[in-house]
Amino acid sequence: MKAVLARFLRASGRGAAVSLLPFLVLGAVTQGIAFALVVPIADDLFTPDTPVPWAWIAALAAVAVVHSVLHYRSVPMGNRLGADLVTTLHKAVAERTAELPARSLGTAHADRLAALNGSAVVVLMGLPAHVLRPLVAAVVTPLTVIVISAFVSPLLAATLAGGLLVLVAAAFGAARLLTRTEEPDGAEWLRRTYERPASAPRGRTSSVLLPAVGEALPWRVIELAVCAAVGVCAALSTGDDLSPAKSVALVVLSVLTFQPVMEAALLTSTVMNARATLTTIGRLIEAGDLEPPGASWPERCDIEFADVSLVVAGATVLDGVSFRIPAGSTTAILGTPDGARLELGDVLTGDLVPTSGRVRIGGVDISAIAVRDIDRRVSRISPTAPDLTRQDAARFLESTEPAGAPGASPLAERPAVRAAVDRLRETLSAGSSEEPALPEADRWRLALVRAMAQDPALVIVDATAGADVFATDPDLAELVSALAQDRTCCVIPGAGFPLPPCDEELVLEGARITVRTAEMS
Repeated sequence: MKAVLARFLRASGRGAAVSLLPFLVLGAVTQGIAFALVVPIADDLFTPDTPVPWAWIAALAAVAVVHSVLHYRSVPMGNRLGADLVTTLHKAVAERTAELPARSLGTAHADRLAALNGSAVVVLMGLPAHVLRPLVAAVVTPLTVIVISAFVSPLLAATLAGGLLVLVAAAFGAARLLTRTEEPDGAEWLRRTYERPASAPRGRTSSVLLPAVGEALPWRVIELAVCAAVGVCAALSTGDDLSPAKSVALVVLSVLTFQPVMEAALLTSTVMNARATLTTIGRLIEAGDLEPPGASWPERCDIEFADVSLVVAGATVLDGVSFRIPAGSTTAILGTPDGARLELGDVLTGDLVPTSGRVRIGGVDISAIAVRDIDRRVSRISPTAPDLTRQDAARFLESTEPAGAPGASPLAERPAVRAAVDRLRETLSAGSSEEPALPEADRWRLALVRAMAQDPALVIVDATAGADVFATDPDLAELVSALAQDRTCCVIPGAGFPLPPCDEELVLEGARITVRTAEMS
């Protein structure tokens, strides 16, 4: 938790928090002054044959206007601080997780990070926006009332001060008791909800009522009881001139004065109950127990599965499979369903960590290879990728020199690539710039040509969607063959997709894989 707050202070600076505090302090002071004005106003209003205290009412209205202005100025400042805190954490977590293989955080970390987008975000953004205000008011507002009371009756001020000490002790005890157990995160709350019986037996309404009213309700009752007791003591300490109206006013004054104390205790306990989530996030940000892999991409690109098993959502996808894909070969991944084949592709790219067994690239465990190297050396091609729009095609063509131009790459001289680039230029020139979508065949062209420009060592062609366009556009099949040439390539075909010349086939049969040599065409 300290790491989270320290990261926030480094990113947003202490100046913004320091600028907010004067507004909160002045707001708490004006609130205390307004509470103190309640006594003479209520005394005069409820005392028979006493004129309406317009002077006191005017003073209360002026204080309320000042308090409203301070509140109006401070709320946006607190919201900005809270937004900075959440944004800073999101960026820090994103930067940290970007260094790790996808899905390698494990269930516990994934649940905690998911909680960041739920209740933890509310808690974190509420720290400067909502929690800080009651904390300041819990200190400044009672002290303001006590100082004002000291000019009227020192005995009254001493009584209020003693009541403040009692309530602070009660608030501290309430906060400690409410933070004995951790507040469940989103995943744990859902688990408890689903495991709860659909209908509670008769006579068990308390099991439903308690979560509904919350554990804070008893402490609200204690708060009001203590405040009323302090009010009675304050009324008795005013001397012989005590009237029923003034007695009621002093009880109301004590309730208003000490209410911020318990409010701050309850809000603080809410924040502290999220400390496990914040601590886990802080540990992730500070690189605690999750060190990113740092091995370089190996020179060879042969792929080896060694007794790999994979369980996803309780279902066994792979069960102790072992095979080897030689470097520079083309392999077709066949069988049904497509979900299992796609998850096998996730294992090949390191995005999905096997439950057991090893996946090695060139003899190096894929989980040990740096993520930046995997991103640079592995290309997964699918026509459903989100970055296949007209704007993406225009940016790619702007960075590609036409064939024969000075500085053109050898890639642009290949006939299949040159034809694909020309077709993309024709599509962009003929289409409307307001229409962001590319035709399906051109999405394939852009994905394949862009992958070839990246010059990856391992290519996974995901043709489970949109493969029927190959039947009407033979240039695409030629482009796939050009991409697969001289590099390790795995193809996940869909209906209508013509396989390029393959060296071998992996056939998924349930959770097992059969390796067979494909016929060369």
